[in-house]
Amino acid sequence: MNVSIVMPQLGLTMTEGCVSDWLKKPGDPVHKGEPLFVVSTDKADMEIESPADGTLGIPIVGPGQVVPVGTVLAHVESSAETLTTAPLIVAPPLAEPSSAPREKASSAALKAASTRNSAELRKGLPPASPRARRLARQLGIDIGSIRGSGVGSRIVEEDVRRVASELRARRYASSDHRKLIAEAMVKSVQTIPHFSLRVEACAEQWLSQYEGLRPQIAAKTGRKLTLTDLFLKALGVAVLETPAINTVWAERDGLPRSEVDLGLAIATDRGVVAPVIRNVATLDLAEIVSRREGLVDQARARRLSLDDLQGGVGTLSNMGMYRVDDFQAMIDPKQSFILAVGKIAHRPWVVGATLTVRPTVRLNLTVDHRVADGEIAARLLEKLCGLIENPAPILES
Repeated sequence: MNVSIVMPQLGLTMTEGCVSDWLKKPGDPVHKGEPLFVVSTDKADMEIESPADGTLGIPIVGPGQVVPVGTVLAHVESSAETLTTAPLIVAPPLAEPSSAPREKASSAALKAASTRNSAELRKGLPPASPRARRLARQLGIDIGSIRGSGVGSRIVEEDVRRVASELRARRYASSDHRKLIAEAMVKSVQTIPHFSLRVEACAEQWLSQYEGLRPQIAAKTGRKLTLTDLFLKALGVAVLETPAINTVWAERDGLPRSEVDLGLAIATDRGVVAPVIRNVATLDLAEIVSRREGLVDQARARRLSLDDLQGGVGTLSNMGMYRVDDFQAMIDPKQSFILAVGKIAHRPWVVGATLTVRPTVRLNLTVDHRVADGEIAARLLEKLCGLIENPAPILES
């Protein structure tokens, strides 16, 4: 019996999807629950599992095609049906008299291949046929990265073509995902009237509190506390105490939110995704660390669902681990703001009438002007700076 593989509906608002990659080839055995193909959205790539055991048939929808939800993409032929319908081929026994010449020919071929391989290895080259080397040079592929399938593990032309095909598929999938991200960013610029505010806060107490909390969180949870966790907590509390900005624009009006759900920008090998941490303001640090680690692992394993990526009011993007002092980020089309956090560094700082040097952090808040004006955004940043410069009340809770 054939089982249909269809384009899944990964979220309530999803009407179509793009198959960016098939993880199995036609004829490959598949098992129920095993990743079978990848669906791309503007937010993430998600691996979709096989619904049944069997053998993958020829895909009806290839990589890069966008189709409606429910479209049949391929079929999985059950193992039982494959076994009963496939012809059983049994090789006849070799005649005894003819085995000796074949063994001699095989032995001669192995000896010749071994001689060629040894000569190539002495020159520091992997064993490969001349045609394979010429093709690898033409395609710009490092032949040392290819595993040979020929006699004595020698690289043959087919090995080079296989690697070239895999590289093309990866590049295609990556560029396809980048196109979806580009479309979302163009939509953000074209549909959101935005503005940005930038502030600098002294992070001396922030760092001191962080260093004191690290061993406590490690002892309590076995997990590593990061500065991102602290920024998530502070931003959540600041939004909760500035309720006017805890709103998303829907249709022609703002839609107030009762909980503070924040996205977190996470870098993966396929681009940046921003899964949502729910009700951040009420979570303690240990809970934030746990949820942040889980989402990072899911994002990098391409295991996020659309539900993980929807429903945030704003996003935190922290680039403090890089040499980025400050930057302006772009709002997700379905959110109201994004906070860009730069690195914490020692910079000039005035205390009273004295110029000193203190660790500071620069924050850039970009806001949807339909939801909030400059005064509301300024109040949010004022609240956030106050929490960074005096973090004890929220970080010890």
